[in-house]
Amino acid sequence: MFFLRVSKTVYGEGARRKCGEVLKKLKAKKVLVITGKNTGKTSYFKDVLESIDSIDGDVTVIDIVHGEPDREVVNEGVEYVKSHDAIVAFGGGSVIDTAKMVSTGKKIEDVESDKIERIVKLVVIPTTFGTGSETTCASVIKVGSIKKGFLHESLLPDYAIVDWEIKAPESVASSSGMDAIMHAFEAYTCIESEKVNFSFYSGSNEITDTLALKALKMLRNLPEYVSNYNYAREIAIGSNIAGIAFGNAGVHFGHAASYAIAKLSGAPHGVCVSSIGQALMDWLKNLDSTKEKVERIAKIMSIDDVRKRVKLPSLSELGIGYDDIPELVKTTMSIKRLVAMRPEIDERAAREIFEMALTY
Repeated sequence: MFFLRVSKTVYGEGARRKCGEVLKKLKAKKVLVITGKNTGKTSYFKDVLESIDSIDGDVTVIDIVHGEPDREVVNEGVEYVKSHDAIVAFGGGSVIDTAKMVSTGKKIEDVESDKIERIVKLVVIPTTFGTGSETTCASVIKVGSIKKGFLHESLLPDYAIVDWEIKAPESVASSSGMDAIMHAFEAYTCIESEKVNFSFYSGSNEITDTLALKALKMLRNLPEYVSNYNYAREIAIGSNIAGIAFGNAGVHFGHAASYAIAKLSGAPHGVCVSSIGQALMDWLKNLDSTKEKVERIAKIMSIDDVRKRVKLPSLSELGIGYDDIPELVKTTMSIKRLVAMRPEIDERAAREIFEMALTY
């Protein structure tokens, strides 16, 4: 048995201008708009605000998100939300993850992971294509020096608006796009759904496999998108369906490893997770349960070829060396909800994968 969770989604060039119509469907009258310092200055954001104005209600804008979301910014947002009936999040994964937790009306320290509940409607408009946060039940928030993942069905947005007319800076597009590739790759190579009986995720199945493979075929055009914004439609939709795939099937070692790599390097998530991608793929091709799947992916793309073409660093270029492997293994294997989705990768295998990654 498996299940499928997905946000209602509006797709299209210029779709951001439909935000007001979406809010009317949700009968929203008092809207809290959450964005970032930079995204809040764009013409795209002005279009969103003009659309929201059509609901003839009260609108409050807070541009509180800068960098990765943390406890302080969520708690600041909570001070505003209780006087509103809807949130619109306009930004990348950091903004959307922040908005998800603000929508609970509780400070991070008061949130019980198994009792999360939204108190307002949630509409999200991604300005980067890669995180998949617009269609998942997950939010990752930095609490102190640790990134803490919150997973609950109530964090799934009511609506997502995917507008491929919105352009992100080249470095952001590269990092986010590689994150999407890793979402699709890991969702496709997760443990099979019939073997999962312990996790929030369902494991890979016919639906998520179909979405993940289609996403990879679309996302292989990432270098052309990064260089001149060709294939914008493909990258936006590919990122979105990769999000649906991993939001239901799950991700595994690559994402667990990315948290360990980020802890040592401080690099953005997409940079960290892509630095381990090819090594993980090469290790999985020797596993009976994933060999055929890896062969299919290899016919579509080489993860490292795409990574290099979008000019993201390798693991060694992040300043990580062989002496760091014990700590990388320890941190990675401690993220049990993720490593459980590919249980054949034990500590010995983890060391092998990190050692392989350092040679690429």
